[in-house]
Amino acid sequence: MERVAFIDLGSNSVRFIIYEISKTGSYRLIYQEKESIRLSENMWDEGALTKEAMERALQSLQSFVHMAKVMDVKSIKSVATAAVRLASNGDDFIQRILDETGMELECISGEEEARLGFLGVINTIGLKNFVIFDLGGASTEVTLVKNRQIEQSVSLPIGALTLTGTYQKGGEFTDKEYQNMVKAIKKTIASHKWLKNAKMPLLGIGGTARNIAKMDQRKLNYPITKIHSYEIPYHRFMELLDDVKSKPLEQRKKINGLSSERADIIIAGMTIVQELFNYVNSKTLVVGGSGLREGLFYDYYGHHYLGGNPIIEDILTHSAENILLDMTKHELIHAKYVATLADTLFMKWKSLHKGDANLRRCLKAAALLHDIGKRVNYYSHARHGCYMLINSNLYGMNHVEQAFSGFLVMNSHGLTPKEYKTFLYGKLLDDEQRTMGKKLSIILAIAEALDESHEQLISSIHTTIEPQVVRLELTYPKERNISVTRHAVHKLEKSFKKEFKRALHIEWTPV
Repeated sequence: MERVAFIDLGSNSVRFIIYEISKTGSYRLIYQEKESIRLSENMWDEGALTKEAMERALQSLQSFVHMAKVMDVKSIKSVATAAVRLASNGDDFIQRILDETGMELECISGEEEARLGFLGVINTIGLKNFVIFDLGGASTEVTLVKNRQIEQSVSLPIGALTLTGTYQKGGEFTDKEYQNMVKAIKKTIASHKWLKNAKMPLLGIGGTARNIAKMDQRKLNYPITKIHSYEIPYHRFMELLDDVKSKPLEQRKKINGLSSERADIIIAGMTIVQELFNYVNSKTLVVGGSGLREGLFYDYYGHHYLGGNPIIEDILTHSAENILLDMTKHELIHAKYVATLADTLFMKWKSLHKGDANLRRCLKAAALLHDIGKRVNYYSHARHGCYMLINSNLYGMNHVEQAFSGFLVMNSHGLTPKEYKTFLYGKLLDDEQRTMGKKLSIILAIAEALDESHEQLISSIHTTIEPQVVRLELTYPKERNISVTRHAVHKLEKSFKKEFKRALHIEWTPV
């Protein structure tokens, strides 16, 4: 087991995370901290970091180094971005950090900043083609991604803190100041023609994007609290921007979901997002909870545990198995076996349920993680498992898909009418999805019952679908006792008929 730490010293905030990596290669975040230090504040008149800003940063870094030591961290990888990169005294500041903390701080280029942000996104978001923006205090890194690879990237010299400091001279933007800022943003973005009319989703990382998501969630009374993979259509984004622009600072601080520390710079930040929306001709903003600091981790993990490749090919399976690696070997074998059985039944019964590839992925996630609720309590573990699946670090699925997978876990053990009606995440699922969920949860229940004894007894599955009957022929080693498995599966015949309107006839064949 090893522990590694990463620090992202940005223009507005400094972030610190510690990951623990087990001997099996599974990993988990065990500590994180963020401080709003505003390193780039008041630096633009003379182009240098101020004494006050450097002191704030140094205090935070000293506490992070101490925390790493207390928690037995093996190594710290720390990077600085635009503020240090652009400051005339940036090198002196880096030397001072080394002298006073013993930590080596690397000032990375805009291109490297974009690459690390891309790694944080591509290993945690299930999109192939999109435009990433990492909107910070002093710069915005924009990356065009096609087929999960970087096509183009640029570091734009515009950020929420610097634009506010440059164009807003009083307590609030005047109309003229705001329009001057908009013109500057448009001009900066328009110099990169490869972004124009790309017609791809925007993927936002950084504090501004996260605050946009939180404001929208609070406004909708959204049932899932996490923001990773949260989607906001353009019209809802514009409603939020109009609301933010209409309020003076003290009222903005009271907007539900908006950090009071960001209220003074949120207008500039959201205006950058608006202009990216328009220039890219995008209809949707997807918010990522993983960014540069997670990119630092995946860069490290890829080189040390994945043979040098920091891009994970199948992030859904990888993240699910990463969660499972904390289980015992016996539980892990059972989970993978049930997932294989569920997938086999899904494909063989496709003409019955008519589910697509996305639903197949949802069933796979539910099957792999169907027993994680036992970590809380064996009794009602399906209900605990639903909550844990939706709120775990399961990547490659949007919120609706996660809610659907959670429903499969929960309903595979049968929901009462009241539980079905009051399902916490039910508002994310329409009637068609709920109907499909009932069918696929029966498939999951049968797959789980086929390994009720945790002995992996089923050798092969053959099925025939008839107008009134679905025949299932199961082979198993003739020397094995299948009484427990047989009983568990036969208990589900009534539920199968209710959902699929056909009787289920099972033939057990020893071989």
